[in-house]
Amino acid sequence: MAFKKVNKAEQGLGGNKIGGKFLFYGFAGSSKTYTALTFPKSAILDSETGSSFYLGQDIQIGGKTYNNVELVDTTANLDDLEEGLQAIIDGELEGIETLIIDSETKFYNSMDIACTEVEERKAKLAGKNVDTRAKWGRVKNINTKMSAAKISASAQGYHVVSIAQAKEVVDEDTKQKYIGFEAHKSLPFDMDVVVYFFTKVNKQTKEVEYYGEIKKDRTGVTRVGQIIQNITYDIWKPYFDKRNGLELNGANLSKDIKESTTSTLSDADKGEELSKEIKELIKQSDDKAAIKDKFKELGVDVKAMDSADISKLEEIKKFIKSL
Repeated sequence: MAFKKVNKAEQGLGGNKIGGKFLFYGFAGSSKTYTALTFPKSAILDSETGSSFYLGQDIQIGGKTYNNVELVDTTANLDDLEEGLQAIIDGELEGIETLIIDSETKFYNSMDIACTEVEERKAKLAGKNVDTRAKWGRVKNINTKMSAAKISASAQGYHVVSIAQAKEVVDEDTKQKYIGFEAHKSLPFDMDVVVYFFTKVNKQTKEVEYYGEIKKDRTGVTRVGQIIQNITYDIWKPYFDKRNGLELNGANLSKDIKESTTSTLSDADKGEELSKEIKELIKQSDDKAAIKDKFKELGVDVKAMDSADISKLEEIKKFIKSL
């Protein structure tokens, strides 16, 4: 760990150039993709081929014309998403300032399908039912990895714009309905700006109008709850332009991402191995009640041991051997 002195002379800018992390979500036709295309010099990971309709064309919002797309990759492959993020972090996409992910919903569905298939294969080999907890653990690990990559890209001065489909959600506690998004629930946490897009029909002109409600804005440029018509990057442009003359944050997690992935895979293998050993030890033990209490004490689910913390599994193994 290395702390860095904050340059207070930069009037609250923090002394670093950074890019913004934006989440735009809404139902179909709410202009979320249109708004993303107003960001400067963009590369698009287009998993829905929706952005393709606008490529090479001038788009107009609020009387201004934009044509900022430089690169596109039509894919819903998770490896392509990772490679695209890594290429941005490593500075391989010359002249690019923004990475647009359209959409997070499709990539999230790809994660779900891939992780389900992994657990189905494991269950088939073991002659057991699919362990859904292990599946969601894998999904969480992938999302953590992608989140780290987005933070890295932002730290290198690039904007990241994530687009997601909206959906109606029921609150588990209050049972009230609200508009959420189709993606991993942790997605907004690392974002700097979150906007919900929607449309209204003008009663006088009968024309459809496009709005965005600010759900989060770390930049302070807009207020939470503020509703803005015809949102574009221009709203935040002055904020980020002020940072252009500053040095980069310097945080590059690309190496950390690879190391954490290797570590995760290694831990997964080790977890499976320890789980097998512990199961054999449980069979041979006469004090299963004590073992059950130990599992409860450490918060480990015996049915999902292979996805538990390695140190806890090692402690359980040591405990059973001591009985």
